[in-house]
Amino acid sequence: MVRKKTWSRNNLILKCGKCTMCERELLSNNGGWIINAEEKHFCEHYGITTESCFDKYLKQGDKDVRQEIKR
Repeated sequence: MVRKKTWSRNNLILKCGKCTMCERELLSNNGGWIINAEEKHFCEHYGITTESCFDKYLKQGDKDVRQEIKR
């Protein structure tokens, strides 16, 4: 008796979105990405000298908030 082949999820890779800052694709099998409360996607670069896109977004947001307070 020959077994029937069935669909397997083992090799399934889904595209979860693109990074808001650098437009890099974020895949389900790769870790290291963040989704914030505004549902914006950010990739996280691992390394000592490089900042993640999420860190850059936070610094950019801090500057905007500081400018609004000064007005």
